[in-house]
Amino acid sequence: MVFWQDAKGFGFLTCQHNQQQLFFHIRDFVTKSARPEIGDELQFQLSEDRSGRTIATQLQFVDAAKQAPAKAKDKSKASSQWIDLDYAQDISLYFRSGFLMLLTMALLFGSLPLMLPILYIEASLFTYWLYQQDKAAAIVGQPKRLPEESLQLYSFIGGWPGALLAQRKLAHKRSKFQFQREFWLVVAGNAMLIVWLLSQHGQEFIGRLALLSS
Repeated sequence: MVFWQDAKGFGFLTCQHNQQQLFFHIRDFVTKSARPEIGDELQFQLSEDRSGRTIATQLQFVDAAKQAPAKAKDKSKASSQWIDLDYAQDISLYFRSGFLMLLTMALLFGSLPLMLPILYIEASLFTYWLYQQDKAAAIVGQPKRLPEESLQLYSFIGGWPGALLAQRKLAHKRSKFQFQREFWLVVAGNAMLIVWLLSQHGQEFIGRLALLSS
């Protein structure tokens, strides 16, 4: 390799057989773990770009040992970024218990309309955090992930605005058709439940619950 522009990811090499200078790009390397340097010996295949010019593709380092340290470094980096999803699930249990307690108090004391915005904000913030943890686990390649049913549950109890924001901002779960179908059914179910709870029939039901508990 006789020239390398690391910032833009391209360079030139000189073919040993005919001394022809060939363009190459970092995306055409077979392995992505190591950055090339001037003086590296490369194996490659000939191809043509859109303009018909001969370029080098399917590039590999002749010195295979050059890639080993980079792979070890990547593996160590991934291990250091491992996400403790057991901790996230433990926190989820505590959150569910606290949220259910607040919701029960709001229903029994007739303060649901006043508490509703607070409940939605709390559930949305927590749901966004769960999406964030699951996305981080996906990035580092963890085999264990948060159950999708758990993410949908927090959307159902009022966290769907946070889930929707996480799907858009974190680009997480938004391309899975089955998950999206279930998500919008959950949103519809949450909306119908809230409408019923705030309706006359719902208020009468809540009133009977309050009498039974007193």
